[in-house]
Amino acid sequence: MNILILNGSPRKKGNTNILTEHLIKHLPETINTETVYLYDYEIRPCTDCRACKKGDMVCVLKDSMQKLYTKIEQSDVIVVGTPIYWFGPTAKTKLLLDRFRPFYGNKRLSGKKMALLLPAGDGAKDCDLTTEMFKRAAKALEVDFIDAVTSKSFDIGDAHNDKDALENIEILAKKIGQ
Repeated sequence: MNILILNGSPRKKGNTNILTEHLIKHLPETINTETVYLYDYEIRPCTDCRACKKGDMVCVLKDSMQKLYTKIEQSDVIVVGTPIYWFGPTAKTKLLLDRFRPFYGNKRLSGKKMALLLPAGDGAKDCDLTTEMFKRAAKALEVDFIDAVTSKSFDIGDAHNDKDALENIEILAKKIGQ
C-alpha cells in the first residue's frame, strides 16, 4: 500500500508535520509513505479553461501539479494535512484541491481513500468547513473518505500536547492499515 501525505503547511516543522509524523510512526511497516510539502511546489490556480473535460481529461497547465498528479495517481491513500486559516485550508491546499478537477472526469482516483489532519487554534470547531469541503470532494471523486483528525494547536509544538488528537491519529493509522 502506498500513502501520499500532502502537507499544506508553510511550516515544515509545525503542527501539521507533528501530526503527519505521528501518523507515519503508527502505520504498519509494510506501508510505503511519501510526504510532499506543497509549499515546495508551484501550483497555479485553475483557470476554468475546461481542457480537462475533453480528450485525455488532463490539466493542461504546466506547473508542479504535473508531478503531483503522478504521485496522487500512484497512491492508494491520500492524506491531506493543512493548518486552518480563517476556517479553511491554506491557500496552497485549496489550489491543490481546485486542481483535482481532471479526476472528476477521468475517474483516476475512484476507489482510493482519503483522510485529513487538521490543526487549528480552537480545534475541531474551526475545522468543520474544511472537513465538509474535502468530504464532498471525495464523494464527487468516488474516493472513500476515512476520517478527519483535528487538533487544538495554535503555537508551534502544541500538537505534541494534544493527547486526544494523537490517540485519534493512532486509530486512523489502524483504519488505514486494514
